[in-house]
Amino acid sequence: MNEIDYIIVGQGLAGSVLAYQLMEEGKKIVVIDENHPQTSSKIAAGLCNPIVFKRLTKSWMVDSVLPIAVNFYRKQEQLLNNNFYQEMPIYKLFVDEKESTFWKQKSNEPELFDWISDKNEKPFDEQYIAMPYGASKVLQSGFLRTKKWLQAFQEYLIKNNAFVESTFDYADLKMETSAVCWNNFKAKGIIFCEGYKNINNPYFNHLPFKLTKGEVLSVDFENTSLNVVINKGIFVLPYDGTYKLGATYNWDEINENISEKAKDKLLNKAQKFIKDNIIVKKHEAGVRPTVSDRRPLLGVHHQHNNFFIFNGLGTKGVMLAPWLTQKFVRYLLHDEPLPEEVNINRFN
Repeated sequence: MNEIDYIIVGQGLAGSVLAYQLMEEGKKIVVIDENHPQTSSKIAAGLCNPIVFKRLTKSWMVDSVLPIAVNFYRKQEQLLNNNFYQEMPIYKLFVDEKESTFWKQKSNEPELFDWISDKNEKPFDEQYIAMPYGASKVLQSGFLRTKKWLQAFQEYLIKNNAFVESTFDYADLKMETSAVCWNNFKAKGIIFCEGYKNINNPYFNHLPFKLTKGEVLSVDFENTSLNVVINKGIFVLPYDGTYKLGATYNWDEINENISEKAKDKLLNKAQKFIKDNIIVKKHEAGVRPTVSDRRPLLGVHHQHNNFFIFNGLGTKGVMLAPWLTQKFVRYLLHDEPLPEEVNINRFN
């Protein structure tokens, strides 16, 4: 029997960031993952957008979370000797005069000085990109090549004997007084980072997930060449020689099957501002572990004090994961209370 500190179930974004931070604290861990090729973490565009476009407000906790996130991914680049995080402006194309005026007003609010530009620009070739009302850019934005990082980090885990490729069966869990056993591992605790698969978890399936299916296209253009992100209802992100075009939100069909309907929806939205031939290279779908109140789910089971959850990071996961992990590790190892907004006790 291998005696370790923690079993982590799931090697998506949440499980990976958490695994690394615990290893940094000198803890012995093992990550169990079935290596499914199509998870929301792997197909995500990995955008770090510090702004909520709908209301033109700052993302939740962005002043704290973004510097910690960028620092974390930069350290991962050194550790794994590769590039994963790229800073890149997001240009918001305005739909009408009203939206342009609203942006201008908001850009004069002191709390948004560092996050949005006050200039209305026409930064693209108008032959290919329609922008009759101009565009303004989001500052301090960027993206993480999530799939590339997750693969590189998995190799790191394997090298450190901390990864097991396996489907996780809850029936294989054995509980002892102060330990939990799974196959040949005996741990002080188990942490579930299963993304949307949490709905099958008998210990935490009472939590109010509001799962969302999202679909993304990888595309190319015949003439257009971009080196920044464009957003107009959907995003266009330059991504390693092609572009990611996304994303859809579907609350009714919770599966990982691609649909022609979603593909058509994305292409129709794109063709409203891209006056060029769009060549579809790839079409992917994943399910986001979003939560009814749009806040993550961290904490301990109400009966089993060594069963934990770290999940529900939703669409802002790339930005939130490193900061949340710091909070969670302090809670786990030093009994520091979790922020109330993310503690699962809010639903008990």
